[in-house]
Amino acid sequence: MAEVKLNGVYKVTVTEYERGWGQRVDDNDTKYFTTREEAEKYAAHWEEGGTPDYYWRARIERVN
Repeated sequence: MAEVKLNGVYKVTVTEYERGWGQRVDDNDTKYFTTREEAEKYAAHWEEGGTPDYYWRARIERVN
């Protein structure tokens, strides 16, 4: 069995917020990147737009 090493990988988790429904994380929107720059670009895409009633926030974390 091959082992996968995740050193230096960045995980971006996207959380959807909707007034009246709360929040949820969609695993289909969670992505992994090899550079911080790529992760920040993907996160910025999710955080633009939205309304006070419906919006997204992205969290970047380094996977060791």
